[in-house]
Amino acid sequence: MSEKAQGFEEYTPSRLEWLIVMLNSMIQYANTVPGNDVEYMYTLGGDGNTIVMRMRHFDDMSPEYLKTLEDTGKNFAFTLAKTYNWDSWINIQTQLVPIDRPQKK
Repeated sequence: MSEKAQGFEEYTPSRLEWLIVMLNSMIQYANTVPGNDVEYMYTLGGDGNTIVMRMRHFDDMSPEYLKTLEDTGKNFAFTLAKTYNWDSWINIQTQLVPIDRPQKK
């Protein structure tokens, strides 16, 4: 009998892994697309309760606007966690990654 291909092997994700997959697949609906002011990516933290929200943003953004975008990303994550009743144990850390704004041609 042949073995299953690696892609068909069973795997049960943790709650945190599942939430991160859902967040990364749905963040496009929070008015973020490549080339906009910010791009979000959610990854696992190290303790089993933490999500790291990585925000790539243009380095010339005002701190006030950046804070608004950070709050948007966190609220999005907590709202999704709340649909699973997981919001009571989720922590979100922010990692800011400034990038240069491309020069207009």
